[in-house]
Amino acid sequence: MREEVKIYNWDGETYRFLGKERLRKLNDTYVVNMRERMGDRSFTTRYLLYASAKFVKKHRYENLLFRAGGNEVWLPVEERMQVEVLFSYRR
Repeated sequence: MREEVKIYNWDGETYRFLGKERLRKLNDTYVVNMRERMGDRSFTTRYLLYASAKFVKKHRYENLLFRAGGNEVWLPVEERMQVEVLFSYRR
């Protein structure tokens, strides 16, 4: 089964749904690559990521790499993964 992560962006009042991205495993690291389209639709640099409850239960506190264009941020796998990152068009 293909695992996906829902991505939300803070607009100053509430988190708005941007879309879903595929959760990939490279070596021993889980990676989420946010597409340029989502970066263009973002209001701020604050994002909220939701993975399925089954995935979180199985992989809690493992490392997840969130890529926003050229910028990367590491975070632990949890129910609500909050991250501050500026989407960069450079790689």
